[in-house]
Amino acid sequence: MPRRSSTSQVVVDDTSQTRRIYDDLRRSIITGVYREGEKLPEARLAEMLGVSRLPVREALTRLEFDWIVSASPRRSAIVRCWDRTAVEDLFDVRIGLEPVAARLAAARIRQGADCAPLLAALQDSHSATASSDPLRRAEASANLHGAIVDLAGNALLAQLMRAILARMAWLFYLIPPRDSAQRTRLDDHMDLIAAITSGDERLAEYAMLSHTEAGRIPTLAILGELRH
Repeated sequence: MPRRSSTSQVVVDDTSQTRRIYDDLRRSIITGVYREGEKLPEARLAEMLGVSRLPVREALTRLEFDWIVSASPRRSAIVRCWDRTAVEDLFDVRIGLEPVAARLAAARIRQGADCAPLLAALQDSHSATASSDPLRRAEASANLHGAIVDLAGNALLAQLMRAILARMAWLFYLIPPRDSAQRTRLDDHMDLIAAITSGDERLAEYAMLSHTEAGRIPTLAILGELRH
């Protein structure tokens, strides 16, 4: 029976099959197998994947909640498009939520929470940066931010951030940092995690605010280049 996800207001059947289809479709959208603005008919997807329409519908529902596809009754889901407004909206919401996550995470560190998962996510992000797989790099970077949210220990914040993190992974794939900026991103991540693990709430909050806002203008610039 469908059940309510702990990090989502959408009621879905979170079976392994639904999760697999969700992951497959999400990664296919991120990597451009399904392009921005493309329709995703349930029947065609079910036939291609060799499954019934129900888990496809549930996976599309999750993708809609994550703001990766748009859907309306009796119409096929459509892959959402990136433009300047979409990027600005994402950064505005991140600015509102991620510094809070960093502050709460630092507070929990100060109270004795284990920082090992956060440090492991940082190491994975560094390893992914050296890889030749752009999807791995994008997902590892988003996962690092997700580890901060997890450490914050606030269920409502985690729920709000789920769709944000999914969009972040997509944008990180579309607009990777220039070669010259890779080292800066690594240093920023190290400084950010150091601020959080210090237990200093205000320092962590400021570090996240600075880190997030610093990516806005370069991201918009690269998007403008890609769209022309």
